[in-house]
Amino acid sequence: MQDTAEIESQVQEGEFIKWRAVVLGSLLAIVFGVVNGYLSINLGWSFGYGAIAVIIAYSLFNAKNGGSCRRELAYVLIASSSQMGLYQIFGLVLYMIETTDVNFPWWMAPPRDILLSGSLNLTHWIAPILVLMLANLLSMTSGLIIATIIRDELNRSPKMVWPNASVNTSLIDACMTGGGSAKLVSYSAIIGLVVTFTQNLPSLWGFDFTTLDLSGFLPEGAFLIISLSIGFACIGYMINVKSSLSLLGSGLVTYLIVSPYLVSRGMIDYNPDAMAYYNDFMMKYTLSPAIGIMLLGGILLTLFMLIKNTLLKKKDKDEGYEETSYLGFYKVLVQGLLRNKVHLTVLSAIFMVIVAGAWILNPFQPMPRTFSVLFVIYSFFFASIIETVFIAKLQGETGMGMGILSMLIYDTPIFGSDYRGYPGFMVYSFMRPSPWISGGTVSYYKYREQIKVSWLDIIKAKITGWIPTMFISIFVTLIFWKYVGFGTEMMPSMQLIRSKVYVSMLATGDVTSTINPWTFIGGGVIGAILEVFTPVSMMGLGMGLFLPPHYIITMGTGGIIRYITNKRYGESFYKEKGRLIVTGLMASSLIVQVTMTILSNFL
Repeated sequence: MQDTAEIESQVQEGEFIKWRAVVLGSLLAIVFGVVNGYLSINLGWSFGYGAIAVIIAYSLFNAKNGGSCRRELAYVLIASSSQMGLYQIFGLVLYMIETTDVNFPWWMAPPRDILLSGSLNLTHWIAPILVLMLANLLSMTSGLIIATIIRDELNRSPKMVWPNASVNTSLIDACMTGGGSAKLVSYSAIIGLVVTFTQNLPSLWGFDFTTLDLSGFLPEGAFLIISLSIGFACIGYMINVKSSLSLLGSGLVTYLIVSPYLVSRGMIDYNPDAMAYYNDFMMKYTLSPAIGIMLLGGILLTLFMLIKNTLLKKKDKDEGYEETSYLGFYKVLVQGLLRNKVHLTVLSAIFMVIVAGAWILNPFQPMPRTFSVLFVIYSFFFASIIETVFIAKLQGETGMGMGILSMLIYDTPIFGSDYRGYPGFMVYSFMRPSPWISGGTVSYYKYREQIKVSWLDIIKAKITGWIPTMFISIFVTLIFWKYVGFGTEMMPSMQLIRSKVYVSMLATGDVTSTINPWTFIGGGVIGAILEVFTPVSMMGLGMGLFLPPHYIITMGTGGIIRYITNKRYGESFYKEKGRLIVTGLMASSLIVQVTMTILSNFL
């Protein structure tokens, strides 16, 4: 940690963080966490709402008590974007128990009969909730310690510009110099709230004004269902034009050409229930190539990126900068721990607790307990360092984050050990320091002088967001599960389906019963080739095969609007105005959409 003198030297006179910043940052973290939890379960995506947080804080603080300062706005920004969510792991456990015959140990889920009965009796849920929360807390804390030690070495590279943090810190500057962005976010959020509330209100009395089904006018087997969700249209606008239009194209081909052709040939039975037909159609035909595109294609792109970065090292040397190797980062980490006894003591204590947990719970059962302990040692001290640096470099240089590397350094050795089971593949991410911390800490430390924050400010802000979102993520996931349901029109749960397929493939060792290996490999190779050599987006192509028909037109429409605004007003329009408008619309719309759907099940 920085000493008091260093902290004070970075803070200008009068720039204080007041309790209002802590409260607002915490509240916004909860709201944004719920939206991203919904999106991560359904799409596997999450979005940053830093622009909204900055503008809300600026508007509120300047309307009362004489204004604000960069340091206070930065605190709200960092806190609001800090989520310690358990949506995916908890949602995946629930989804797998509901849809398969898999049984999980007591520390991962309640007894199967209790869960299938829909009971939320805390007596049965307290053990898995506490175990997963503690494991997540230990992983995040140890990841924060590692980020603290290697932060300067990471930021030493001139390529580490952290695009997302750069945009948000520039917005703080714009607000403090009199920017007029607050009205855009405020008005768009109000519009999203009013329109979505009005649209969903009739559902309380059994009337559906949230979708438009035109399938009856098409040949049998063709589906053209349009979700009238502002939130999903905004998602299509926020992801790049290539992804949205690729999604639209592949989705239309899938449901307007391929689907009716297969029905006409008797290769699949038509079902007027769109979601039932979608599930059958996906499992038989589109799942394997879609998974191949998103998993294998992602690996191929990652390898291409590594080769590209390797070729660029010579340029770095010519500019007088020498890239730090993974071994170099490991050396920095060891030296930092030896210099700081507090960090060494805390990290050692966390390691011992995780080792003890691995010995007692033995997530890799029926493998011997020593296997679990050895895996903790490997992942905690070796693999996690590689993954942390890789993800930090990816986020710092491109603004994107991918977990593809974990498949190579964790899943592959586990699978090669002949372990066959579900718990080990699902919880190993808690058995090492979280590699995702740097994106929300080291990135803002890069711009500390611009936004007047210290490392201690950043840590406090992270904790402000982490604590409430850790609890709310469990609560919201259970509400989604019980009152909305996974695999429904409202919760298509594509990320859970994708994770279930992948984990089942590893856990059983039977690839062919889960996916078609030929279409899986073909999808991955074709997707990567199209991404590199054509305007087609690999992820958009995969999502078009994977999404239910309800969202194809909606998200594609968002992409078309983005294309039109880019052409008419230039791509700078998105950064200056478009991003602010759609984040306000999306956040308010999805919150109302989820809330009204839950209420319709109560009333």
